[in-house]
Amino acid sequence: MFQWEGDYWWFVARRRLARALLQAHLPEVSGRMLDAGCGTGALLSELHAQGVAVGVDVAHEALCLTRQRGALTVVQARLEALPFASACFQVAFALDVLEHLPDERPALRELHRVLQADGYLIVSVPAYSWLWSKHDVALAHYRRYTARGLQARLCEAGFQVQRLSYALGVLLPAIALLRWLDRLRPGAPAATVIPLPRWLNRALIRLQDWETRYLLRRRLPFGVSLVAVAQRE
Repeated sequence: MFQWEGDYWWFVARRRLARALLQAHLPEVSGRMLDAGCGTGALLSELHAQGVAVGVDVAHEALCLTRQRGALTVVQARLEALPFASACFQVAFALDVLEHLPDERPALRELHRVLQADGYLIVSVPAYSWLWSKHDVALAHYRRYTARGLQARLCEAGFQVQRLSYALGVLLPAIALLRWLDRLRPGAPAATVIPLPRWLNRALIRLQDWETRYLLRRRLPFGVSLVAVAQRE
């Protein structure tokens, strides 16, 4: 992940979409930001350039790699037990994190607790159980989501869902085919990050930038991922 997430289209598109959604709902961030499940720190590095940001991850190795990106504030902790005072963040990101938890409900309650009143949570998760493949097994996923299921979990935790949409809709047929082929592939589960020529990687980033602009105005009815903007009530 540390090797790929800086410029690989999937990771770049996910970060740009999340930050565009925040900009649309909260143009000026004055409080602290939390990257919940920061991984190896690409998003956290971008948030740090924008304001005060803290990263949390359970994996020690990931946090060591994050520190190689500069003087970033990181904490090793589980999302189900965040070591922060209540109402101390204005914004929290949880990008492709919830699916890694056996039960995401305690983590969502914790994210609700540490957000200020009217604070925002930006979430992304993988969509559709029928896209399940060895890729999910290799990444230690517990589930994939539907829009209804994600909305239910956010509302149970006390959030008001401001925006909810599928994402990466244009690429759904191609990725569905890859996932189907992955299920048929012999051998042990492995993450499928396919090396691409630079021109194609740039083209996919531009394609997802176009889709992001569309998502800021309308909801996509299908896609490989789900994104949500939820506000603490």
